[in-house]
Order: sequence, then structure tokens, then C-alpha cells
Amino acid sequence: MKIIFMGTPEFACPTLSKLILDPEFQIVAVYTREPQIAGRGHKLQNSPIHDLALQHGLKIITPKTLRDTMAQKEFLDLQADFAVVVAYGLILPQEILDGTKFGCINIHPSLLPRWRGAAPIQRTIMEGDFETGINIIKMDRGIDSGDIIYSEKFSLNGSEIYSELAEKLSKIGAEILVKTLKKLRDGDVVLTKQDDSRATYAKKVEKTECEINWESSAEEIERKIRALNGSLGAFFNYDGEKIKIFSAKILDKNSTKNVAGKILDKEFLIQCGHGIIRPSILQRQGKKSIPIEEFLRGFRFEIGKFLN
Repeated sequence: MKIIFMGTPEFACPTLSKLILDPEFQIVAVYTREPQIAGRGHKLQNSPIHDLALQHGLKIITPKTLRDTMAQKEFLDLQADFAVVVAYGLILPQEILDGTKFGCINIHPSLLPRWRGAAPIQRTIMEGDFETGINIIKMDRGIDSGDIIYSEKFSLNGSEIYSELAEKLSKIGAEILVKTLKKLRDGDVVLTKQDDSRATYAKKVEKTECEINWESSAEEIERKIRALNGSLGAFFNYDGEKIKIFSAKILDKNSTKNVAGKILDKEFLIQCGHGIIRPSILQRQGKKSIPIEEFLRGFRFEIGKFLN
């Protein structure tokens, strides 16, 4: 089977690796985000998928858009059986969706129609969902609204962090995708329409959202910290310094004795809107992340002062 692969971040790499290793698939092209300026040196940096494709000598295409006729012709001329799309980043117009024999197949890490959109894993953790999953869908013009080809559900224990859950789901998704493509080729699938009335949207996490709002409950803040661990990182400000928290423990779920954001004692307990937390792993600007015990040995703070 001739496959066009379309993806960008690390999350997409296990799927491309699986397709490369399977002799039943021929990767005729890899579409990914064009190199971006990044880092202190402001050098062009390839996406993880770009680097993986280079390692295997695959044809790489990095269009700015897929809306112009030349880009669409280049896609159609590949005469692929499938396009596999995993966190690609560009909108696919109808000409692209219809541009292969069997259509564009997408891996989505949520239980659709819940958490359609850009940040399903982060939103799953932030909202305290008790379960998540992997959906394989046939893409349409909507945002993750296509018919479901395959769905698998997983329970969550309430301690997951983004980086670990994303890695787990990416590997499971890769396994499922390969099996699903073969069934699609053989006509051995039944498509299930999504119930649009039950849809929720996982909007992209913006940097401004990463600042901790201490008026929130301790449970909400702890979930946000886990959801952004391995992503942008949750943070607070102390005397103008931005400090990230990668892990925290809830010490009390109900306390409202103090004003939110107040540092309560020398152990760095922090009052939330409801409840109290203590950070476990923190990172000062320009430093590495360290446990709270080590952090406090080098961080001077005033008990009773307010964060942010």
C-alpha cells in the first residue's frame, strides 16, 4: 500500500516508525511542518517527523499551505492509497481529503466526540476525566468530526502527567493504526458516525493559560500542573521571577482559612481557593528542575507573601 504520512511532533513518530518497518506499506512522501527558528541561537530546527524521515531517506514535503493548486497537484500526483495524519498542523482542504484512494486516516488521542481539537491529552488531564482512548477516524472537513473506524478506551488513575500519557497513547495508536489500515484495504470495517451534540473542544493551550490562578481549587491546580508537565509547564511569579511547577501534592482539599496564593509556612505550602498544595518539583529561570527540598535550600522567600 502506498502511504502519504502527514505529521509533525514527537507524538507522531511511533506511527511513522511502524509504517516504515511494515513491508506491506510504502511511504511515498512525508508531509510535515517547515523548519522553524528556535533556541537561543535562532537556528532553523526540523520537526521530529522531519528528522525521522531524513534518517530513512524518505521524500519530505513542507508546504506552507495545502490550499493552492500546485500543492494539491503535487499531493494527487503521488497516487497514494491512504494519507495517514497524526498531529500534522495544517488544515486539509477537500481536494486533499479526496486525493487518495481510501482517504485521509487520522489518529486522535481521546474518546471522540469528547475533546475534538488541538490539545485533547492536556484537556483530559485538566478536567479530571476518568478515562481516555484512541480513535482512528476517516477525516472530513470538520475538526476531528469524521466517522470513527476504530475506538479503544483506557481507564485513568488520576496521577497521569502529560508527557507519559502522550507517549503511551502514541505507541498504542501506532499499533492500532497499522491493523486498521489493513482492514480498511480489505473492506473489513464498519464506520460509525459521531454524535455531534456530545462534542467538546480541546482548544490549544496558550502560554497565558499556564500561569497558575491560585483562586482555583487545589485539585484544579494540581491537575493543571500534571497536564502541562512535558508541555509548556505551569508557573507562578515570585518577586518578578517566573518559576515552573512540574509536580505538586494536595495537602488539603477544603481549606479556605487564608487568602488564595499565600505562602503559609517554611515548607512552602500554598493556599488555593479551596485547599492547600505543596510543590514537589520546581524550576527557576535558567535552571534545571529539582525537588522541593533542594529548591528551598537556594530560594529565599517570605512566609505570608502572596504569589503572582
